[in-house]
Amino acid sequence: MRNQARLFFIASTFVISCGLGAQAQQRIPVGSFAVVNSVPLSNAMLDQVLQNNAAQGVKDSPELRNLIRSELIGRVALSQEAIKQNLDKQDATQMQLELLKQNFLAETLIANYMAKNPIDDSAVRAEYDRQVAILKDSKEYRIYSILLSDEATAKLVLASVRKGESFEKAAKDKSLDGSKVNGGDLGWLLPEQINPVIANVVVNLSKGAIAAAPIQVQNGWHLIKVDDVRAFSPPKFDDSKVQVRQGLQVKQRNEYVNKIISTSGIQVSE
Repeated sequence: MRNQARLFFIASTFVISCGLGAQAQQRIPVGSFAVVNSVPLSNAMLDQVLQNNAAQGVKDSPELRNLIRSELIGRVALSQEAIKQNLDKQDATQMQLELLKQNFLAETLIANYMAKNPIDDSAVRAEYDRQVAILKDSKEYRIYSILLSDEATAKLVLASVRKGESFEKAAKDKSLDGSKVNGGDLGWLLPEQINPVIANVVVNLSKGAIAAAPIQVQNGWHLIKVDDVRAFSPPKFDDSKVQVRQGLQVKQRNEYVNKIISTSGIQVSE
């Protein structure tokens, strides 16, 4: 139940064991699962949290329902106490609540738009065919990289490699990138999948070649080795249609967001 940690913040075994005893004498209204300080908690609230869990792949179960009930009861009790102490009236609290509201409404708007405008199968196929046509004459490069923090260190490591030290060993010993565990192996990549600054160097290197100088990008200085080169072989449609659809969905989402923002009356202080 690891996903539940995203939804709930109260370790509520104690809360539920104590809280329900205090409420035992109160009549639970129809359509509710509990009462906290005379405030009923609706079954609709419980159902909404169950739906949130289901969307994250958490299966419904009696144990899950009991946990959610406990969390909701504890959360309501704590929020009531916060209101009692006037914490909801603090400027910082009001600002955080407004930010949460704005974020939720924005995501709800986008989700509603996406649900009403699904990407159909024909669009996915057309996009797949378009990408294959663009990449049909492309090459893939198997790249090894060593990431260093500064140019001076990068030049020293490059000099060591040129004197005979294994590129892979240097990566394991000195690289700051997670690929160091694989000797700096980044796998097979198309130029479009590589940082443009690095890609401009890679496409001019032959098999087995190492870039003549360290390459500076945003996260540091890279030493680059092209281990191998091959013609690009596109994956089959059935193997890539999920990724293609996701790419179209991201594009659709961004276009919708940009349209809303561009048609809004916005003034920004200097």
